[in-house]
Amino acid sequence: MKLILLLFICFFFQHSEVFSQTEYIEVNSSILKESRQIKLQLPRNYNSSEKEYPILIVLDGDYLFEPFAGNVDYLSYWEIIPEAIVVGINQAGHRREDGLLDEVDELPTSTGADFYEFIGLEVLKYLDDNYRTTPFAIIAGLDYMANFSNFYLLKQNPLFSGYINFSPDVTPLLPERLKRKLDKIDNKIWYYLGTAENDIPELKNKIKTLDSYLAICKNPNVNYRFETFEDKDHFSFVADAIPKALTSIFETYGPISDLEYQSKLLTSSSPSAYLEDKYFTIQELYALEIPVRVVDFLKTADAIEEKELWDDYQNLSKLAKKEVSGTVLHHYFQGRYFEKAGQPKRAIKEYQAAYGLESAGYLNSDVLLGKADALIQTFGY
Repeated sequence: MKLILLLFICFFFQHSEVFSQTEYIEVNSSILKESRQIKLQLPRNYNSSEKEYPILIVLDGDYLFEPFAGNVDYLSYWEIIPEAIVVGINQAGHRREDGLLDEVDELPTSTGADFYEFIGLEVLKYLDDNYRTTPFAIIAGLDYMANFSNFYLLKQNPLFSGYINFSPDVTPLLPERLKRKLDKIDNKIWYYLGTAENDIPELKNKIKTLDSYLAICKNPNVNYRFETFEDKDHFSFVADAIPKALTSIFETYGPISDLEYQSKLLTSSSPSAYLEDKYFTIQELYALEIPVRVVDFLKTADAIEEKELWDDYQNLSKLAKKEVSGTVLHHYFQGRYFEKAGQPKRAIKEYQAAYGLESAGYLNSDVLLGKADALIQTFGY
């Protein structure tokens, strides 16, 4: 029994790094003149990787951190969103003072101004100094603190690229201020606004006003989404809204969906060019460089087949040779091109060259060798 327990302990510690890691950190703030606790979840395999990660700052981290952290871990596991460093700012006992605004100009003042600078000057700097971070950062909050998060967007150079506002307790001057800012902003901004069908009536009216301002923003740099969750109230809708908000901000990042396939890939004059542009855009928007996914190569091939754009297989083959050279994809795409170009001998040669290479989805060397054999029988080689 002791031996079994010992083996279990060894296994656990040997494999513990494959799970998301949560740290509890005391940040000694010279601005707040006190110590504040933050919760921090690192991505799986953070310690065995050299990658850099986006940051998600969660206000009211004493109760919002865990649902955000769980969703980030789950969605990133399936590559729907990128892995990210999730940071919860614990505000229990400090919330009212942290979000304090001046009654006249409705801007952070006194303890609210201190908390504002604490996030911008101390928390973000601590993360950049101690962890591998990208410039892409998101801030999220609920009601009182959701409203507060918007003041980072009003800065001359906004601190965050993404803003998740759940049922914000909107101050009167905020809608017009945000509209003026977003109309002229030069960098990409993602803004998610969510409420519930049975939300607090006073908040729903304020949110409706905010949406009326933001919905008419025509700036192509602004990605705005507003959703109302049916049969939910002020607190229960958050569980449904978190994954919606995250996938909205990282909509471009995920694998090619069925909707994207139908609306964009199939309407493109060159599916292979669309695929290249998609991954260039991911790098440009989120400061992330990721290899082209096998599933996206295969969906692009499906589009080529459906549109009968056989020449496009040559471009797709070059991209596969660059991105996934150890797999059968390069030879498969070249083989399909030669097969459709009426050059069966060259197609056979390409299919046979895939012998021993790694499989890619439903394609492996046996499948390609089978295609070569079929061509040999058909043409009598």
